[in-house]
Amino acid sequence: MSPHRPSRRWPAALALAPAAGLALALAACGSSGASTSSSSGSPSASTGSKHFTIAYVPGATGVSFYDTLVAGMRTEARTLGMSVLYQGSPDFAPSAQTPVVDAMCSRHPSALVVSPTDPKAMAPAIDTCLNAGIPVITVDTALANPAKLTSQISTDNIQGGKVAAAYIGQQLHGKGQIAVLSLSPTATTQVDRVQGLENALKASYPGIKAIFGAAEPNAEGAAAALAADGMTGKVLVVGFDASPTEVALLKKGQVSALVAQQAGTEGADAAQFAFDKLTGKSSAIQASVQLPDVLLTKSNVSQPSFAKYAYIP
Repeated sequence: MSPHRPSRRWPAALALAPAAGLALALAACGSSGASTSSSSGSPSASTGSKHFTIAYVPGATGVSFYDTLVAGMRTEARTLGMSVLYQGSPDFAPSAQTPVVDAMCSRHPSALVVSPTDPKAMAPAIDTCLNAGIPVITVDTALANPAKLTSQISTDNIQGGKVAAAYIGQQLHGKGQIAVLSLSPTATTQVDRVQGLENALKASYPGIKAIFGAAEPNAEGAAAALAADGMTGKVLVVGFDASPTEVALLKKGQVSALVAQQAGTEGADAAQFAFDKLTGKSSAIQASVQLPDVLLTKSNVSQPSFAKYAYIP
């Protein structure tokens, strides 16, 4: 994590699996506050005097993935003559996200885009928006029942997990144990996660050969813990996401590989689908979108065709 980022609390979990036949449960994953991006109407977005506003609630603020996603959303919305409201909580938890969704919906935006922190616990708050006639699109994470949604947009997490597993398997020659760090419903601070990881590595898992972090704070924390213990290079670290901190660690050799999502494209698709819904072009909307992930390594991350997948600061 960047030391310049405000403190945020993320839940964490640690699990072990053999390198062969690894089953990965992935969760993807941007300072508390709100911002607005607006633009005057353009010829391509001619809707008379009607101006559309998209409200976006991320899983958590201060996270590079969500910052990159909303940047893509704003860029696309600007070309369509729409505004974007952005507000969230620094805590990745339904109890923190629900009041933000409620507050956004009370402003009655033209459409709501949200990254649910829980597929079931966030349903009531989102249903309130839907019942008020506000179209809803989920990005990144999803709801258990998406029937009423305009669209659900995410990365292809299964494919991303396979990409990570293939890389780890090749590097370990199919042998050894893997520690899997992922988000869970139990919230802890980043400090707790790093400390817990250090303790586990020292006391309980001396045979671990690799660590997979299923979201950017996990990989960042794992690399920091290994560096503090003088174990950099002795344990393979592969992470999901491509935050500035993760990319810097990759270039230094403290992280071996990253599975990058197309965050900006997720945001742009959400803006386009919201516009299509609001302008009566529902036939152009895809009910479900899964974007492919890209493997970044030290050898390719500086190449333009791969560097474009790195998240913004």
